[in-house]
This record gives sequence, C-alpha cells and structure tokens, in this order.
Amino acid sequence: MTDLQRLARGAIVVGFDGHRLSSDLAERLRENAFAGYILFARNVVSFAQVRELTDALRALHGGLAPIVAIDQEGGRVARLREGAQTIPPMMALGATGDRELARRVGESLAHDVRRAGCTVDYAPVLDLAADPMSGAIGTRAFAADPLAVAGLASAVASGLSAGGIVPTFKHFPGHGSTADDSHLMLPVIDMDERTLRARDLLPFARLLPGAQAVMTAHIVVRALDPLHPATLSRRILTGLLRDELGFRGVCFTDCMQMDAIARGIGTVEGVVAAIAAGADCALVSHDIDLAVQAAGALADAVREGRLERTRLEEACERVRALREAQSPPLPLEAPAPYPGIGREVAARAITAVRGAQSLDPATAVVVSFQTSTTEGAEGTFDEYPSLRREAPALHEIVLSLQPDDAERARLADALARTKRRPIVLARRARFYPEQMAAIHAVLDAFEDAVLVALREPFDLTCFPQARHAIAAYGDDDACIAALAGVLFGGREAAGTLPVGIAER
Repeated sequence: MTDLQRLARGAIVVGFDGHRLSSDLAERLRENAFAGYILFARNVVSFAQVRELTDALRALHGGLAPIVAIDQEGGRVARLREGAQTIPPMMALGATGDRELARRVGESLAHDVRRAGCTVDYAPVLDLAADPMSGAIGTRAFAADPLAVAGLASAVASGLSAGGIVPTFKHFPGHGSTADDSHLMLPVIDMDERTLRARDLLPFARLLPGAQAVMTAHIVVRALDPLHPATLSRRILTGLLRDELGFRGVCFTDCMQMDAIARGIGTVEGVVAAIAAGADCALVSHDIDLAVQAAGALADAVREGRLERTRLEEACERVRALREAQSPPLPLEAPAPYPGIGREVAARAITAVRGAQSLDPATAVVVSFQTSTTEGAEGTFDEYPSLRREAPALHEIVLSLQPDDAERARLADALARTKRRPIVLARRARFYPEQMAAIHAVLDAFEDAVLVALREPFDLTCFPQARHAIAAYGDDDACIAALAGVLFGGREAAGTLPVGIAER
C-alpha cells in the first residue's frame, strides 16, 4: 500500500454485516486499514459478543486503535439493547428540562458504549423538533427551543466525555426543519438566513467551538448554499463550520450510502467531494467494496489535482488525533454509574397536556396500534411493551398501524361491549389517516377517553376534542412503566411540553 493509499483509507469509516469477523473479512479489513468501523444492530447480539467483535477489530490495527463508532442516542436509535440501560428518547429529557439529569444520562450511555468496546458515539442530536411532520428526527430531538437543545445536549455530551466516549454533535447545520428523510431523498430547507442562524444553527454555534466531533447532514440549506448538500458544501463545511464557528475537531459525514448522496453524485464521488469540501472522515456504512472504491477515488483525485494532498493530510491528521485520544474499553462487568436512570427520566417526563386524572385499570380498556420501526429505508417489526403488563386488570384491543374499515368496526363493537373507559395509545397517528380515523371515532363516542401520544406530542394536535391528553415521548419499557404510574399509580405527571403544539 502506498503512502497516498494509506492516507485515503485513513479518512474512511466502514460498516459490515455480521456478528463476528470471518477470516476472510478480517484479512480484508487488515489489508485496507480504514480509520475505523461503525456498528449497527446487525452487528450486535449481546454485550459479550459485540465486545469480542470490537476486540477483534482493534487487534487488526496493532498500534493505533481504530475508531469504533455506534449510534447510541437513546429511544429508537439504540444499537445496544439487551443488557444495556433503557434510555428514553431525548425529547423525554427535554420534558424534564434537567441538565444534571442529562449529564448523568450521557455518562450512562458512555458506560454501555464503552463496555461494548466502542469509542465514539454519534450522539447527541442538535436538530430541533421544528417540523411536526419530521419522522426522521421526531423524539430524537430534545426540544423545539434552540437554547434548551444547546443546554441539554451540552450536558449529555459532558457525561459522554466524562465516561470516556467521544460525543458527536449532529446533524450539522440542522435537520429539524424538514419533514423529508435524507435516507430516502435529498431534503431542502428553504428559510431566510437570519431565521436559520437564530434557530437551527444556534445550538451548533454554541457547542462546536470546543467540540471533538460533528456529523454533517445530507440536506440542501438554500440560504447557505443553494447548490450543494451540506456534506458536499465548501461554503458550509469550511466557510461556516471552520472559519466562522471555529470548529477544530473531526467532521464526520453521515453515511454516504444514503439516497440523498447515492442517488445524486453517488457514494464514491460523494466521498471525494465531501473531503474536498472540508469533511475529515466519510462513513460508508454498508459496503466494503464501495469503501475501497472511495479510497481509490480519493487517491486518484489527489494524483489528478482535483483534491489537494494537504487537504487529505489535514483530514487524516485530525482523525489520527481523535484516535490517539480514545479511551480503552471498560470491563464487561463494570457497574453502572446510575442504575435505573432511564426509568427516572421517563417518570419525570410524562406530561399531562389536558385533563387526565388517575384511572382504575379494572374499568379501563387500552386501544393500541402495532407497528414497525423504520430507520431510513430499512424497516423491522417491533413488539412494544404492553400497558397491560403494568396493570393486568386492563383489557386491551390491538389494531394494526393503519386499521381498515373492518378493523375500525370491530373496535367500535368491542368498546360498546366492554363498557370500559378507553385509553387510546396514538403511535404517530398524524402520519396514518386510518389510525386517525379510528382515534377520532373513539374520542367522539367516549368523552371520558384518555388520549396518549406515545411518541411525538404533535399527535395531540390532531384531536382537539380529547378532554384528557398525555404526552409520553416513547414506547419503550421505561416510558410505558412511567405512563402506568401516572394513569394507575397516582404519580404526578410532572413533565413540561418541550415543543409547541397548535390544535387544528
């Protein structure tokens, strides 16, 4: 491998399939010597298994340890689950408004990430909960207010750093003001620059001058660069990020195989354009062949004069400095710094938006909607914790995410027969007209029904007739247990809405 080829590979982080390294995969990774690796749920079975995998990845590199990165945000974006602390979505932290609690959450995340043998967490999110129809961001955002986001994200990052993990603020310069998902398309944000700087950019401006790492967004922000996605924009990654905001850490790209890039310039040429624009490390998360091609394209671009060698050297030096500063793994059996912190967050987050007093589970019936979780283009079916598990005296009626006319008719008949007070668990109903229709029918027929927005509180805007409305922010174990505590255990719903909701 030539020195130029080595430089090119030092600016790329790759992902791969599988729970362990086969001899062929190990040899291929050893030969290419990429800067590091990113793990997804596809790589994780258990803590013991993933630690064996990350130890094997480190062994490939000998002296300088590679980056071993993971997305462990809390909520639905958490690659480590079994054996890890359940951390609710960051919007639940936003509902508590407690920065010290946020710091402890960051330290708890670091504990699990580091036990797994990872060194970099692509978290926290600095995007605002600005667009009610954003499925890509949603409860991953702390709040709609940029100062609240900056304060809570700074606290989480402080906890991650204290726990020995490099935090990565994302997605620069802000993905929260669009409903489009860059996994699937190229979003465009069209707002004036003054508004952008006072709102979406503010958390980044506050936190990036002293940050170790940032991740770019594959979005076009017309006020900043009308022609290029931020990931490929020199105006944004050099002019704004480096020269104006004073960021001196490592600039990671979001995955270059996402459709926002792959269906435009393409992954391989996109990597070259991103490094030329000012990124330091490109993520090629799903295909080693593409990563190898991208490294070759970087080397060719230097030889052909399309990319200055000094720019590539600068990128690799920043990546090397981050690698040198990484902390070693924790023992698998290392005790958690704050056991049960996820349940504390969830319990303090539950928000009574309207009405909502304690119920008797023996006289109530839960109406819920099953679903699949979609992260980008990949969807998998999930079975969510049941409220009935927390209160066995409940009756439960489960519908599909988008119930048809026959399901809705069966629901009406079942509710009429039970004569119980409905508790309706809305699951992103604003995206699903059939679910909305089913919920409207229940609320119109039962004035005492309780409506719960299990994820984003924006669902509540669709149902102004609901006299009792609660925001839970998540549908994981911790959030469901916290909801049960408020509905049936007499606990106070102490949270405050971190987003504005306008009834319609």
